[in-house]
Amino acid sequence: MRIGVVIDASCDLPRSYLEEHGIHVLPNLLSLGGKRVLDDRDPDKTMQIYRRYLTDRELPCSSAPWASEDMAQLFLEQVVPRYDRVLVIAPDAARSDVFQQATEASYAILQTYRERREKAGRSGTFALRVLDSGSLGAGHGLLAWRASSLARAGGMPFEKYRAALSADAARTRCLIVPGDLYYLRTRGLGRPGEGLGTGAYALGKMAGLQPVLEVTGKDLAVVARGRGFQAAASAALDMARQALRAGIGPPAVVLSFGGDPRILRDLPAYQDLEAQAASQRVELHLAVMSATLGTRLGPGALSLAWIESED
Repeated sequence: MRIGVVIDASCDLPRSYLEEHGIHVLPNLLSLGGKRVLDDRDPDKTMQIYRRYLTDRELPCSSAPWASEDMAQLFLEQVVPRYDRVLVIAPDAARSDVFQQATEASYAILQTYRERREKAGRSGTFALRVLDSGSLGAGHGLLAWRASSLARAGGMPFEKYRAALSADAARTRCLIVPGDLYYLRTRGLGRPGEGLGTGAYALGKMAGLQPVLEVTGKDLAVVARGRGFQAAASAALDMARQALRAGIGPPAVVLSFGGDPRILRDLPAYQDLEAQAASQRVELHLAVMSATLGTRLGPGALSLAWIESED
């Protein structure tokens, strides 16, 4: 039984990792000042979007998932002929419509997938399921990393595989540090009315205190603050390093940065995390933050995630 993994473009894993492990990407549609652009996790294109569009606060920017009809076509062309079971990992369904659109697409292929499989010479049953990661950015990426790792290991029935990933999603800690509070204040993370509160925004502007936010299901909480982005990012990175020292679940930490990742790599706190990860043989994956999430957080934002231990 071959298991395939599908994500959408807001999943923050490096493009090289996606290509190496055959993870399929559903693009997102961006509206940037009235111009429509496809976000498909191409790092060079993403950097161009950051430089050309996302640095302009006043430019209207928004994102939307692919239509279910387009998703269905991708499923039929790319995954139905190649796999027996497919898991689509969607960003938090409370903040994105990807889960709903992918679910509709899974129903749309029910009447036609058998013919595609027969033409490809594949026999046996086929199933496609959609999983709500309950997270964003690096948290979404971390669950995709876990899904790919388990699929390659094999030997697990598909429903048990899906249940294991649901349990991992519930233990995922995802931290976000906005680069510019204005974007989070005005655009939020996708839930109606969700943005940075008036008090937190005023504190950030007046005292220069940047929040470290944790995305947990439907909640968005301030878990630390730092004077300026570098201090806040260092606080988040130190939280991840302390989690490694205490013991995490699956051995990986995923990070993304809204711009050139070298800026993040130059932080001493990142280098400390990198050294800690190497000493414990924990994988560290750093990607350019998706343009989809960048439309909400603006340039210079950080997201990072790990899965807590079951103990």
